[in-house]
Amino acid sequence: MVLRKFLWVGLTAFGAARWANLEAAFVRSGMLREEDFIRDLAVAQTLPGPTFVSLAALCGMRLGGVRLAVAGIGLVLLPGLVAVVLAIAYLEPTDVWVARLFHGILIGGVAVMGAQLWRGAQRLAGPFAAALSGGVLLLIALGAPMVAAVLGVGAIGVIRYRLSKLTLP
Repeated sequence: MVLRKFLWVGLTAFGAARWANLEAAFVRSGMLREEDFIRDLAVAQTLPGPTFVSLAALCGMRLGGVRLAVAGIGLVLLPGLVAVVLAIAYLEPTDVWVARLFHGILIGGVAVMGAQLWRGAQRLAGPFAAALSGGVLLLIALGAPMVAAVLGVGAIGVIRYRLSKLTLP
């Protein structure tokens, strides 16, 4: 059951919102607590290497130890590896349908990020935080590099924080 969930995540996860598929597989099904998952996501973002792989390993560790973590990493990476090998072997980058395929994948990735933003909006601290998140999504959808979008909107958040009156709770 758990291994099937890892494989399903590997088959359906793409783009920057891959961790959302892990959340859907393990948090929404009740196998992991949301607090533990968010903590593991924060840890995975600080580790070197791809965050998605680190997060899959941490989920596997929580669910069943080292063996499950290794199997989970293999299962989430296998579909992508097979797709890349087949693409290299059979796709011609000059074909029009290949460009359309990747354009469709881009649209799907933006939609997944938008859905995750919508789902995570309840955790955000007010409408300004939601507007900042939406701004990042919009900039990325318009073609801005992700690093530039996050740093630019993050600077706006820092400036607002610096200019606001700070009070103790």
